[in-house]
Amino acid sequence: MEHEINLAGLYVSPFVVVLALGAAAFLPLRALLDALQFDRYVWHRPLAEACLFVITLGLLALIL
Repeated sequence: MEHEINLAGLYVSPFVVVLALGAAAFLPLRALLDALQFDRYVWHRPLAEACLFVITLGLLALIL
């Protein structure tokens, strides 16, 4: 993805698309982490979730 995306005359960076896909991919992962009681294994759950989101986002950026 090299070119900007035109949304009703507004040019949007392709990273915004990757960000939306990353958020969509992270939501089921977060539900899975809730089911596995992930917060028992980490010290600061919001920080751990932010790190996992950045990792998910980076993987999607590499793939796309």
